Amino acid sequence: MDFAHDTPVVEGDPSQLRQVILNLISNAAEAIPAPPGLITLRLYPMNCDREYLETTFIGEELPPGLYLALEISDTGVGMTPDVQRRIFEPFFSTKFSGRGLGMAAVLGIVRSHRGAVKVYSEPGRGTSIKILLPAAERPVGAAAGREDTDKPLTMTGTILLVDDEESVRSVASRMLQHLGFRVLTASNGREALEVFRAHRSEIKSIVLDLTMPEMGGEETYRRIRSEDPRVRVILSSGYNSEEITRRFVGRGITAFIQKPYQLEELQRVLRKVMADA
Repeated sequence: MDFAHDTPVVEGDPSQLRQVILNLISNAAEAIPAPPGLITLRLYPMNCDREYLETTFIGEELPPGLYLALEISDTGVGMTPDVQRRIFEPFFSTKFSGRGLGMAAVLGIVRSHRGAVKVYSEPGRGTSIKILLPAAERPVGAAAGREDTDKPLTMTGTILLVDDEESVRSVASRMLQHLGFRVLTASNGREALEVFRAHRSEIKSIVLDLTMPEMGGEETYRRIRSEDPRVRVILSSGYNSEEITRRFVGRGITAFIQKPYQLEELQRVLRKVMADA
């Protein structure tokens, strides 16, 4: 890791940007056929002029100025020019089975953040992918945002946590208890319905995983909402928020949180949910 000390602040969705970074690091790791190999993550400020931005993906219309460069490089197999031209096509992959977001989704997230992507690769010498994010015009997060999330969450009550993975339930339960909540758990949709019906008057919110056996999260969500349209449901998934928003647009979801859970993000989402109650 090579992080400059004078990096600018940017505005963005932490969960989406986290997924972009994880996806690029995963791709870099898979591009290294066998050890030894090296993956480098760099953060540094970069002043981009019009000429440079026009050499990037989706940067043609961006204004010149100060950007935060997030660069992930590897010493892997590299890509041919033909593969480089196609990596942002939907469903294109050089892997036997698709994993992660896919580069088309990465490009979509960067576009939604008014950024650009620069790709450099040579067969046998590795790949470097640079994400450019515009510097914020005013300081954000460093003072006001952090001050808000560092305050203890004063809301108390009962939360129903629904997830089929025992490890996820265990970790998330401890996080919720740390924030001051009483936690009820369910390992699948049918069990979640039973717990919800038995404790409906106590439950302040539901954290609901979308991918479960027996009864999936989508069907569980539909049934719970049919019994109580006012219940606050936080959907949870390993998929990115853009995809979940498209699937549930107009269906009254209260919030979305990306897996794996991060305490700070969980606190932020719950704070918003409780404030909107």
